[in-house]
Amino acid sequence: MVVGTNRISPGFLGRFALRRAIRLDIPYWASIVVTLAFATLAAHMGAPKPGVTFPQIAAHLFYLQDILHFKAISPIYWTLCLEVQFYLALIVLLWIAQLTRAKWQGFLLVFVSLMGASVVVHMEWIDAPAGLMFPYWWAFSLGALCYWTLADRAPASYLALSCAMLLYSGGEIHGDWRLTAVVTTCLLFLAWHSKAMDKWLADRLFQFLGRISYSLYLVHPLVGWSAQSLALRYTNQWMALVVGVMASLLSAWVAYRFVERPSIRLSHRVSLGSRIALPKEEIRHRGAEPERETR
Repeated sequence: MVVGTNRISPGFLGRFALRRAIRLDIPYWASIVVTLAFATLAAHMGAPKPGVTFPQIAAHLFYLQDILHFKAISPIYWTLCLEVQFYLALIVLLWIAQLTRAKWQGFLLVFVSLMGASVVVHMEWIDAPAGLMFPYWWAFSLGALCYWTLADRAPASYLALSCAMLLYSGGEIHGDWRLTAVVTTCLLFLAWHSKAMDKWLADRLFQFLGRISYSLYLVHPLVGWSAQSLALRYTNQWMALVVGVMASLLSAWVAYRFVERPSIRLSHRVSLGSRIALPKEEIRHRGAEPERETR
Protein backbone atom coordinates (compact mmCIF):
# COMPACT_ATOMS: atom_id res chain seq x y z
CA MET A 1 0.00 0.00 0.00
CA VAL A 2 1.20 3.47 -0.83
CA VAL A 3 -0.05 6.27 1.40
CA GLY A 4 0.28 9.82 0.15
CA THR A 5 3.43 10.45 -1.87
CA ASN A 6 5.79 9.82 1.04
CA ARG A 7 6.96 6.46 2.29
CA ILE A 8 6.02 6.34 5.95
CA SER A 9 8.91 5.27 8.20
CA PRO A 10 10.02 6.00 11.78
CA GLY A 11 12.01 8.93 10.41
CA PHE A 12 9.00 10.23 8.52
CA LEU A 13 6.86 9.93 11.65
CA GLY A 14 9.41 11.94 13.61
CA ARG A 15 9.67 14.65 10.96
CA PHE A 16 5.88 14.79 10.62
CA ALA A 17 5.48 15.19 14.39
CA LEU A 18 8.19 17.87 14.50
CA ARG A 19 6.63 19.80 11.62
CA ARG A 20 3.18 19.68 13.25
CA ALA A 21 4.68 20.66 16.61
CA ILE A 22 6.43 23.73 15.20
CA ARG A 23 3.29 24.75 13.34
CA LEU A 24 0.94 24.36 16.30
CA ASP A 25 3.02 24.59 19.46
CA ILE A 26 4.67 27.99 19.08
CA PRO A 27 1.37 29.96 18.76
CA TYR A 28 -0.22 27.71 21.39
CA TRP A 29 2.59 28.21 23.89
CA ALA A 30 2.57 31.95 23.21
CA SER A 31 -1.15 32.06 24.01
CA ILE A 32 -0.48 30.22 27.29
CA VAL A 33 2.14 32.83 28.23
CA VAL A 34 -0.25 35.69 27.41
CA THR A 35 -3.09 34.03 29.33
CA LEU A 36 -0.93 33.62 32.42
CA ALA A 37 0.33 37.20 32.11
CA PHE A 38 -3.22 38.54 31.91
CA ALA A 39 -4.27 36.43 34.90
CA THR A 40 -1.32 37.71 36.94
CA LEU A 41 -2.11 41.30 35.98
CA ALA A 42 -5.76 40.82 36.88
CA ALA A 43 -4.72 39.38 40.26
CA HIS A 44 -2.68 42.52 40.98
CA MET A 45 -5.82 44.55 40.24
CA GLY A 46 -7.89 42.63 42.78
CA ALA A 47 -9.17 39.65 40.83
CA PRO A 48 -8.82 36.15 42.34
CA LYS A 49 -5.38 34.64 41.90
CA PRO A 50 -5.22 32.10 39.05
CA GLY A 51 -3.67 29.38 41.23
CA VAL A 52 -1.84 27.77 38.31
CA THR A 53 0.77 25.16 39.21
CA PHE A 54 3.93 24.15 37.38
CA PRO A 55 2.70 20.57 36.73
CA GLN A 56 -0.48 22.07 35.31
CA ILE A 57 1.53 24.26 32.93
CA ALA A 58 3.79 21.33 31.97
CA ALA A 59 0.74 19.21 31.15
CA HIS A 60 -0.62 21.98 28.93
CA LEU A 61 2.64 22.25 27.02
CA PHE A 62 2.22 18.66 25.85
CA TYR A 63 -1.59 18.68 25.44
CA LEU A 64 -2.06 16.34 28.40
CA GLN A 65 -4.10 18.48 30.80
CA ASP A 66 -7.40 16.67 30.21
CA ILE A 67 -5.86 13.21 30.33
CA LEU A 68 -4.05 14.09 33.57
CA HIS A 69 -7.16 15.83 34.97
CA PHE A 70 -5.69 19.32 35.33
CA LYS A 71 -7.93 22.36 35.15
CA ALA A 72 -7.71 24.07 31.77
CA ILE A 73 -5.83 27.38 31.64
CA SER A 74 -8.13 28.43 28.79
CA PRO A 75 -11.55 26.86 28.12
CA ILE A 76 -10.87 26.22 24.42
CA TYR A 77 -7.63 24.26 24.62
CA TRP A 78 -9.41 20.88 24.87
CA THR A 79 -10.20 20.84 21.15
CA LEU A 80 -6.57 21.38 20.22
CA CYS A 81 -5.57 18.47 22.47
CA LEU A 82 -7.94 16.22 20.52
CA GLU A 83 -6.67 17.54 17.19
CA VAL A 84 -3.09 16.63 18.06
CA GLN A 85 -4.19 13.13 19.06
CA PHE A 86 -5.98 12.74 15.73
CA TYR A 87 -2.88 13.71 13.74
CA LEU A 88 -0.81 11.12 15.57
CA ALA A 89 -3.48 8.41 15.40
CA LEU A 90 -4.06 8.91 11.68
CA ILE A 91 -0.42 8.81 10.69
CA VAL A 92 0.18 5.73 12.85
CA LEU A 93 -2.82 3.97 11.26
CA LEU A 94 -1.50 4.76 7.81
CA TRP A 95 1.94 3.50 8.81
CA ILE A 96 0.52 0.23 10.14
CA ALA A 97 -1.46 -0.21 6.92
CA GLN A 98 1.71 0.32 4.92
CA LEU A 99 3.73 -2.12 7.04
CA THR A 100 1.05 -4.80 6.66
CA ARG A 101 0.71 -4.08 2.93
CA ALA A 102 -3.00 -3.54 3.41
CA LYS A 103 -5.11 -2.78 0.38
CA TRP A 104 -6.44 0.76 0.21
CA GLN A 105 -10.03 -0.48 0.07
CA GLY A 106 -9.44 -2.57 3.17
CA PHE A 107 -7.97 0.40 4.98
CA LEU A 108 -11.02 2.49 4.11
CA LEU A 109 -13.32 -0.20 5.51
CA VAL A 110 -11.40 -0.21 8.79
CA PHE A 111 -11.43 3.59 8.79
CA VAL A 112 -15.22 3.78 8.40
CA SER A 113 -15.71 1.01 10.98
CA LEU A 114 -13.72 3.04 13.49
CA MET A 115 -16.00 5.98 12.70
CA GLY A 116 -19.01 3.83 13.60
CA ALA A 117 -17.44 2.77 16.89
CA SER A 118 -16.61 6.39 17.63
CA VAL A 119 -20.22 7.44 17.07
CA VAL A 120 -21.37 4.83 19.59
CA VAL A 121 -18.96 6.27 22.16
CA HIS A 122 -20.00 9.84 21.30
CA MET A 123 -23.63 8.92 21.94
CA GLU A 124 -22.45 7.85 25.42
CA TRP A 125 -23.60 4.28 24.96
CA ILE A 126 -20.08 3.28 26.05
CA ASP A 127 -17.95 5.19 28.53
CA ALA A 128 -14.55 6.47 27.41
CA PRO A 129 -11.64 7.81 29.48
CA ALA A 130 -11.63 11.60 29.77
CA GLY A 131 -9.33 13.53 27.49
CA LEU A 132 -9.06 10.97 24.69
CA MET A 133 -9.87 11.79 21.09
CA PHE A 134 -11.79 8.62 20.16
CA PRO A 135 -15.32 9.92 21.00
CA TYR A 136 -14.65 12.60 18.35
CA TRP A 137 -12.80 10.40 15.86
CA TRP A 138 -15.90 10.43 13.62
CA ALA A 139 -15.61 14.21 13.17
CA PHE A 140 -11.92 14.29 12.28
CA SER A 141 -12.08 11.20 10.07
CA LEU A 142 -15.15 12.52 8.21
CA GLY A 143 -13.02 15.49 7.18
CA ALA A 144 -10.20 13.20 6.03
CA LEU A 145 -12.63 10.97 4.14
CA CYS A 146 -14.20 14.00 2.47
CA TYR A 147 -10.76 15.12 1.29
CA TRP A 148 -9.86 11.66 -0.02
CA THR A 149 -13.17 11.54 -1.89
CA LEU A 150 -12.76 14.96 -3.49
CA ALA A 151 -9.14 14.10 -4.37
CA ASP A 152 -10.38 10.92 -6.08
CA ARG A 153 -8.57 8.75 -3.56
CA ALA A 154 -11.69 7.07 -2.17
CA PRO A 155 -15.01 6.06 -3.73
CA ALA A 156 -17.88 8.38 -2.89
CA SER A 157 -19.77 5.40 -1.48
CA TYR A 158 -17.62 5.42 1.68
CA LEU A 159 -18.40 9.08 2.30
CA ALA A 160 -22.10 8.49 1.62
CA LEU A 161 -22.12 5.55 4.04
CA SER A 162 -20.44 7.64 6.74
CA CYS A 163 -22.87 10.54 6.29
CA ALA A 164 -25.85 8.16 6.39
CA MET A 165 -24.54 6.65 9.63
CA LEU A 166 -24.19 10.09 11.23
CA LEU A 167 -27.63 11.17 10.02
CA TYR A 168 -29.17 8.01 11.47
CA SER A 169 -27.62 8.83 14.85
CA GLY A 170 -28.87 12.42 14.72
CA GLY A 171 -31.72 11.76 17.11
CA GLU A 172 -29.41 10.54 19.86
CA ILE A 173 -27.43 12.60 22.38
CA HIS A 174 -25.04 15.13 20.78
CA GLY A 175 -26.86 14.52 17.50
CA ASP A 176 -26.68 18.20 16.59
CA TRP A 177 -22.87 17.92 16.47
CA ARG A 178 -23.02 15.04 14.01
CA LEU A 179 -25.72 16.67 11.88
CA THR A 180 -23.62 19.84 11.65
CA ALA A 181 -20.66 17.77 10.47
CA VAL A 182 -22.79 16.13 7.77
CA VAL A 183 -24.13 19.48 6.54
CA THR A 184 -20.61 20.89 6.39
CA THR A 185 -19.38 17.85 4.46
CA CYS A 186 -22.26 18.10 1.98
CA LEU A 187 -21.55 21.79 1.40
CA LEU A 188 -17.89 21.02 0.67
CA PHE A 189 -18.88 18.21 -1.68
CA LEU A 190 -21.37 20.48 -3.46
CA ALA A 191 -18.86 23.31 -3.74
CA TRP A 192 -16.25 21.00 -5.25
CA HIS A 193 -18.55 19.45 -7.84
CA SER A 194 -20.05 22.84 -8.69
CA LYS A 195 -16.52 24.15 -9.29
CA ALA A 196 -17.29 26.83 -6.70
CA MET A 197 -14.52 25.99 -4.25
CA ASP A 198 -12.52 29.01 -5.42
CA LYS A 199 -15.56 31.29 -5.65
CA TRP A 200 -17.72 30.95 -2.56
CA LEU A 201 -15.00 31.91 -0.11
CA ALA A 202 -12.63 33.77 -2.47
CA ASP A 203 -13.52 37.19 -1.08
CA ARG A 204 -10.62 38.96 0.63
CA LEU A 205 -12.48 39.09 3.93
CA PHE A 206 -13.04 35.32 3.98
CA GLN A 207 -9.43 34.69 2.97
CA PHE A 208 -8.25 36.95 5.78
CA LEU A 209 -10.45 35.17 8.32
CA GLY A 210 -9.14 31.83 7.09
CA ARG A 211 -5.52 32.89 7.51
CA ILE A 212 -5.97 34.13 11.07
CA SER A 213 -8.42 31.40 12.14
CA TYR A 214 -5.95 29.50 14.33
CA SER A 215 -4.76 32.66 16.05
CA LEU A 216 -8.38 33.75 16.45
CA TYR A 217 -9.18 30.41 18.07
CA LEU A 218 -6.34 30.88 20.55
CA VAL A 219 -6.87 34.52 21.56
CA HIS A 220 -10.62 35.13 21.41
CA PRO A 221 -11.41 33.75 24.91
CA LEU A 222 -8.76 35.95 26.49
CA VAL A 223 -8.97 39.20 24.52
CA GLY A 224 -12.43 39.05 22.97
CA TRP A 225 -14.37 37.89 26.00
CA SER A 226 -12.47 40.28 28.28
CA ALA A 227 -13.13 43.23 25.97
CA GLN A 228 -16.80 42.30 25.74
CA SER A 229 -17.14 42.04 29.53
CA LEU A 230 -15.47 45.41 29.97
CA ALA A 231 -17.67 47.03 27.31
CA LEU A 232 -20.82 45.73 29.03
CA ARG A 233 -20.11 48.16 31.87
CA TYR A 234 -20.60 51.11 29.56
CA THR A 235 -22.90 50.02 26.73
CA ASN A 236 -25.58 47.49 25.73
CA GLN A 237 -24.94 43.83 24.90
CA TRP A 238 -24.92 44.31 21.13
CA MET A 239 -22.32 47.05 21.18
CA ALA A 240 -20.32 45.00 23.67
CA LEU A 241 -20.45 42.07 21.26
CA VAL A 242 -19.11 44.27 18.46
CA VAL A 243 -16.28 45.44 20.72
CA GLY A 244 -15.46 41.84 21.61
CA VAL A 245 -15.43 40.71 17.98
CA MET A 246 -13.26 43.62 16.86
CA ALA A 247 -10.83 43.09 19.74
CA SER A 248 -10.63 39.39 18.87
CA LEU A 249 -9.94 40.07 15.19
CA LEU A 250 -7.30 42.71 15.91
CA SER A 251 -5.47 40.58 18.46
CA ALA A 252 -5.69 37.54 16.16
CA TRP A 253 -4.11 39.51 13.31
CA VAL A 254 -1.26 40.64 15.60
CA ALA A 255 -0.74 37.05 16.80
CA TYR A 256 -0.77 35.77 13.22
CA ARG A 257 1.60 38.45 11.96
CA PHE A 258 4.21 38.14 14.67
CA VAL A 259 3.86 34.57 15.99
CA GLU A 260 1.90 32.21 13.76
CA ARG A 261 3.25 33.20 10.35
CA PRO A 262 6.89 32.89 11.46
CA SER A 263 6.08 29.46 12.95
CA ILE A 264 4.56 28.36 9.64
CA ARG A 265 7.70 29.40 7.77
CA LEU A 266 9.86 27.62 10.31
CA SER A 267 7.80 24.43 10.04
CA HIS A 268 8.30 24.40 6.26
CA ARG A 269 12.03 24.04 6.83
CA VAL A 270 11.40 20.52 8.13
CA SER A 271 11.30 18.28 5.08
CA LEU A 272 9.05 15.24 5.26
CA GLY A 273 11.46 13.30 3.08
CA SER A 274 11.95 12.40 -0.54
CA ARG A 275 9.04 11.71 -2.80
CA ILE A 276 8.46 8.20 -4.08
CA ALA A 277 7.30 7.11 -7.49
CA LEU A 278 3.73 5.85 -7.59
CA PRO A 279 2.51 3.08 -9.89
CA LYS A 280 0.57 4.43 -12.86
CA GLU A 281 -2.67 2.86 -11.70
CA GLU A 282 -2.17 4.41 -8.25
CA ILE A 283 -1.63 7.85 -9.79
CA ARG A 284 -4.84 7.53 -11.81
CA HIS A 285 -6.79 6.45 -8.74
CA ARG A 286 -5.39 9.05 -6.40
CA GLY A 287 -5.00 12.03 -8.67
CA ALA A 288 -1.87 14.12 -9.11
CA GLU A 289 -2.71 17.21 -7.11
CA PRO A 290 0.11 18.52 -4.88
CA GLU A 291 0.08 18.06 -1.13
CA ARG A 292 -0.95 21.21 0.72
CA GLU A 293 0.12 22.43 4.11
CA THR A 294 -2.85 22.64 6.42
CA ARG A 295 -3.33 23.38 10.04
